[in-house]
Amino acid sequence: MNSRSLIQASRASIICSIILLSSVNSSLCLLIHRKPYVHRRQTAFSHIFRRHASESDGTHEDNNEGLSEPLEDSRRSFVKNGFIALTTAAFTGGSVFVSEAGARGLVRFPCKDQPLLNTYHFMRAGSSLLEVEDVWSTNPLFLTNREAALSEKGEDEVRRACNLLKNMGVTPTIVRYSLAASSIDTANIVGEEFNIGRDRLVPEFNYMDPRAIGGWDFSPKNATEEAVWAMDFDEAGPSGRGGRPPPNEDGTPSETLADQVVRLTNLMSVLETLYSGDEIILVFPDGTGPALLSCLIGGIPLNRVHQLNFQSGEIRQNVDYNSINAIATDLPSPYYSEILQRGRQELIQLRENPDEERNVKDLKFEEERAVAEAQRKERQELEEREARQNEFERRQKFEEERRIKEEQRKERQIQAQEREIERKRMRENEDNSTSDISGGAVGGGVLLLAVSSVLANSKQSAMIDTDDNRDENGTLSNATIPETNSADIDEVEVSLSDVAKAELDQPITMEQNETAKIFELASATNIDDEQINLEDSYDDWGDAWLGTINEIMNDDPDISSKLE
Repeated sequence: MNSRSLIQASRASIICSIILLSSVNSSLCLLIHRKPYVHRRQTAFSHIFRRHASESDGTHEDNNEGLSEPLEDSRRSFVKNGFIALTTAAFTGGSVFVSEAGARGLVRFPCKDQPLLNTYHFMRAGSSLLEVEDVWSTNPLFLTNREAALSEKGEDEVRRACNLLKNMGVTPTIVRYSLAASSIDTANIVGEEFNIGRDRLVPEFNYMDPRAIGGWDFSPKNATEEAVWAMDFDEAGPSGRGGRPPPNEDGTPSETLADQVVRLTNLMSVLETLYSGDEIILVFPDGTGPALLSCLIGGIPLNRVHQLNFQSGEIRQNVDYNSINAIATDLPSPYYSEILQRGRQELIQLRENPDEERNVKDLKFEEERAVAEAQRKERQELEEREARQNEFERRQKFEEERRIKEEQRKERQIQAQEREIERKRMRENEDNSTSDISGGAVGGGVLLLAVSSVLANSKQSAMIDTDDNRDENGTLSNATIPETNSADIDEVEVSLSDVAKAELDQPITMEQNETAKIFELASATNIDDEQINLEDSYDDWGDAWLGTINEIMNDDPDISSKLE
């Protein structure tokens, strides 16, 4: 016995149990002589069977009919309807209560024989900031980040789409949008353009999330998207179960088209359950989501989903089975074929280099880090150059100062040596001058003694001659007294003066020359005032010599008397 037979047998046993319970309930009512009217709860099951029978006959009865029927009629109708139900269950496989065509809840695709109860307009959100930067982000954790918010370009795209709907006379009543940042911004603009209240702007938490691409998340959007399109076209198959992106370590799911189909099926089932007769705009964050839902509604193989891909800010109104098949073509367009060809090449590169870093965020971070590192190294090199330059200048300045100090030290040393030489010279000159003065004084004294002795001899001779020439009376005669020639005395005095003057002139002239040299050296070498004053004391060597002579003459009164 197969599973289908078991299901039919279980359904039949359930129906028999219901009929048995109803019969027991009716018998109890007859035994206790109740009124000839049946209670509502007593005939609940009979109404179910009656409804099924009326639907089979093509007629519709009021749900309240039969609540006031006589007991006998209700018993007959109960048996009759029970028999019809059993017969129907046997031939329809156990579907007793309601036919499948009238079921609500889970929507079955394609929607050809079961039209949708609402009018749907599919819209893709405008270009996000990441899309403008050519970044493909599908991680559900990052969808609400403001880095994926609507860009200025996206705002213009959304407003153009709203104007298109207005021109077509579309008046949406419900806006269902993804929680992605770009979808939130798009829904706000749509609500503003159509004056839709906030209670009619309904967020969808996860059923409208984009297909996650795993390890290719945050990769360059244009190139990677083409590779995914080629993978889906070649590997996904009609049901979309093939073509899975590589896994990722950051928690980004790696999904096939079939994984996204589950979410979209639940989305449509919820909408068809909550609303009826509304015009609903569905705002998707990507272009694959609305295209995949269109394929499900129109019965198009899922590997052709990207032929119906939505552009940023694009909106398609009145999406149903007929409208989708009207735009779908059997053969891909030349433009789509070129995309697939480029995508196949990119897919080969992605699979041959799985470890290659493709995360734009990480690449940008690495690039920024490299730039920052280069700037840091440049600053460091500049600082090192400046430090070396400063050190060189400091050393150069230090060497210059040291050289200047060394020159000044040498100059002071030379000046000290010159001063020492000059002191030695002055001491030697002083010693020589003293010896000259002493020699001159001795020579002068000797000379004076010689002159004095000459004069004494002359005087003695004169006195002798005078004594010889005295007369007998004791008087001198003019003839015999030798005349003292004044010219001879003057000549002796002049000779003495010349000798003294010669003795005096030589040291005085030499000391004056030395004094002049000392003054020149003092002005050239900045000799101290004390030394200059010391040298100035040597100007009066002549006075010192004369003082020495005076002292000699004072010590020897005979010399002064002889000079007199």
